[in-house]
Amino acid sequence: MPARQHPVSSPRDEFHASPYSIDIKLDFELFSDGRQQTPTSSQLEEIKALFPTCTDLNYSSPFLIATCETLPPKPWPVTVAGLPLFLTPNPESEAPLSLGSVGYGPADSINEAIRPWQTPSMKVFKKIFALLRTYSSTIDRVRWLGWGIVAVGDTYPPRSVWQSIIPRTINGLPVRYVFGPQRARPEGSRTETPADPDPRKWDMTPYSDPLRPGMMICSPSVRKPGTTMFATTGVCVHRDYDREAPDKRPKYITLLPRTFDSDLVYGDIHQASLEGPGRQIAGAYRIFNDVALGDLLKVKYSRETISSVPDDEVKPFGRFLDTQEVTIGEPVSMDTPVNGRLSGILISREVRRIPDAPDGEGGTTVDFTTGDWIYFGNGAEVLGEGSTGGVVWNGKWDVLGHLGWRATWSGVGSCYYCPAFDVLVDVGYELTDAP
Repeated sequence: MPARQHPVSSPRDEFHASPYSIDIKLDFELFSDGRQQTPTSSQLEEIKALFPTCTDLNYSSPFLIATCETLPPKPWPVTVAGLPLFLTPNPESEAPLSLGSVGYGPADSINEAIRPWQTPSMKVFKKIFALLRTYSSTIDRVRWLGWGIVAVGDTYPPRSVWQSIIPRTINGLPVRYVFGPQRARPEGSRTETPADPDPRKWDMTPYSDPLRPGMMICSPSVRKPGTTMFATTGVCVHRDYDREAPDKRPKYITLLPRTFDSDLVYGDIHQASLEGPGRQIAGAYRIFNDVALGDLLKVKYSRETISSVPDDEVKPFGRFLDTQEVTIGEPVSMDTPVNGRLSGILISREVRRIPDAPDGEGGTTVDFTTGDWIYFGNGAEVLGEGSTGGVVWNGKWDVLGHLGWRATWSGVGSCYYCPAFDVLVDVGYELTDAP
């Protein structure tokens, strides 16, 4: 079934103003076999020569950070030789996502194997949490970088813990720490102003059946009557063990809970159009941490995403990836209603610890949720209002998660947090379509 073509071009396809491709290929490759490679001095010199005004080029895994006296025309490359590129005029600029500081304590370990560039299982993540929280109870996030671990917490531990106790390695892999002001802060529940704010160029065409991931949807605001809130359609799912015939199983579409008002418990999700909310496509929804499901009404829904330009390859989504199948450094894609298809790089998988309801014994139960940090480059403001909830997938058309929010730290806001769909897999949901 051919996909409906996107009516607007993407800024990433308008290279007439820029001498660079979005992904620069060289005679050498610095991401191969699921691993990032440290560039040699000669390779760094070759990359530096690509940018005539570049005065300094550093590798701060996973980023190449190029300092330029004069920045080149946009759009800028997202990757060079497979590594994410960050261009800046500021010699003091740091990486787009904080890697924190090293610990000065001894090496420590857990009784599970942790192998470089092999994403740990949730079981291993939980043991890493258990170990780290014996040193600092404020640690509530653990990020896997492929080559090491970043632990994130609200407040600094006491100086004595920081300087001599908190471990520098776990199972031989380096551990870095991000506390207090260093931790990335979400810029709000929705993404920023569209790159092209003219609503006539938003893709709100009244699609004929079937509906697809990557389209614009909207909902009236409960808190601000008369205001409409926008998002992007997710994937269609059903429970894999429902006893009913497959074609009669209840179907749902994925949504980002933060996208719409927090007190909106009755989805009332509509297809967006220039004339206002179009037909209703989903009703009440249920929330699973950073993922919500809207009850899909009697409409057809495809697992095949929209296409942003006529020659884009379009395939049906295959399946949800679980945590151990995620490869740090691999390229990912996302379709947006405003800016078409975007290319990015997965730079970290994050597990967040969530203290839940009281357990009846004076404590609280604890849950864990996963997500990914995605870098779409810093050469264009490519994600705009209405992009939240959009589906992120890898080169095999398997689904990782959906766009959440942009994070800012030290004035840099180029990385996006994408909640994963692991929580749906854990309770028996799988990808489907609604014929």
